[in-house]
Amino acid sequence: ALAASRHPRCLKHLGQPLTFYPGKPQSGLKAIRLFGNFNYAINPLIDDAFTRLIDLRDEAKAAKDANELAIKILANSTSYGIYIEVQRDNAPKPEPLEIYGPDGFTDEVQSPALEDPGRFFHPLLGTLITGAARLMLALAEREALAQGLGWAFCDTDSLAIARPEGMARVEFEARVKRVVAWFAPLNPYRKPGSILQMEDVNYAPNGSGELEPLYAFAISAKRYALFNIDTEGRPVIRKASAHGLGHLRPPYPDTDPAPGVPDPVAAWSKLGVTRWQYDYWYFVLSAALAGHPERVRLDYHPALTKPAAQRYGATSPRLLKWMDTHNAHRSYPDQIKPFGFMVSFTALPATQRPMPEDLGADPTKRGRPPAEGTPLPIAPFETDPALAAMQAFHRETGERVPVETLKTYADALATYHLSPESKFENGDRWDTGETRRRHVLADHVILIGKEANGVGEYGEPTESINLTQPLCVPIINAS
Repeated sequence: ALAASRHPRCLKHLGQPLTFYPGKPQSGLKAIRLFGNFNYAINPLIDDAFTRLIDLRDEAKAAKDANELAIKILANSTSYGIYIEVQRDNAPKPEPLEIYGPDGFTDEVQSPALEDPGRFFHPLLGTLITGAARLMLALAEREALAQGLGWAFCDTDSLAIARPEGMARVEFEARVKRVVAWFAPLNPYRKPGSILQMEDVNYAPNGSGELEPLYAFAISAKRYALFNIDTEGRPVIRKASAHGLGHLRPPYPDTDPAPGVPDPVAAWSKLGVTRWQYDYWYFVLSAALAGHPERVRLDYHPALTKPAAQRYGATSPRLLKWMDTHNAHRSYPDQIKPFGFMVSFTALPATQRPMPEDLGADPTKRGRPPAEGTPLPIAPFETDPALAAMQAFHRETGERVPVETLKTYADALATYHLSPESKFENGDRWDTGETRRRHVLADHVILIGKEANGVGEYGEPTESINLTQPLCVPIINAS
């Protein structure tokens, strides 16, 4: 049912899907040999380049060819990344831009966010490829449900299928294999079998080839860990997510791990995390197994009291400008240069920051009062977060930011394990158990500009969006 609209033109084209067909091969295409190897030839006139790349990767893997990783990266980038590449830049002031809405019409906005498409930018391929990937996940979920199975989470191209309570493991494994087999007819590659495969973490780490009970602890989107349980009831991490942790510099080196944490059973590349992230997940899982997942120890390593450092690269004029104060009185060799590294910190909220007198300030001293608002701490790059924090200054005023006013690693990790999952019901910070998918029916579509971060907490456009006229495209009634 279509709702009423202030813009009659918005109804045009709704409900009329478009179909796209490939044309003839582009003229002038030539065959190539990857790495100059005759065995790795691709002829775009007769080959499907993408399936050919995957076939070549399978051949390289079987032959233990070191080029396997290079072929994998090539396949991933050319089958998706280059078609959605957009070069972003910030204009000094908002400029008029045309935004295309879902009805095919355009509206004019004022925005400083300028975007230039990459050389191979093709929005149809870029969006339809990801849409097809989501369709594959939906098919996997549907087939798992048809087999009477549950699921714990999805992650880009995988589905963690869960064993229902009361189902024998033998029966569970048999049904999972039927889900895998369902995808065999969809395989476009030379290597026989299903395109849905059991991951190595399902098997015992001792190399016996036997399936071992695998447990999942999921917090929110892309925040999860897969683990076994040893004879002492401790978690044995098989795979974990670094999502939401990767922006932080390691608080301590790999040579100084957290006391009492068992060594990993696989290489870090297999686990998906670094040493300090592995240690943190060990205590998250230990708290869950102990029956209090909401209370995670954050005193297991003294380095967690250090200010939490984040590495940034001066990859744009805007980011390099952060270092203007630092660079002002330094010779060029000592300055932070374009694409150089720096460290940023997060200041504690005003209510948690120590009072000036607690930091040794002279209450009788006259002069300019401290800058209002929350400081924006930045510092030259140092591998040790503590050393970097000692050089921290407010990037807008140049004033020194005391170490005591910066968030520590313990502060930064305090709510990581309580991250809400707003896309599902029963996914708030303190909720536990199975979540329930929300069913959202759009009442209307409005133009918010160019950036997804131009949406408020409740879906309203933020004040930073400058529209010459609003675009309202009603789809279906909200529920």
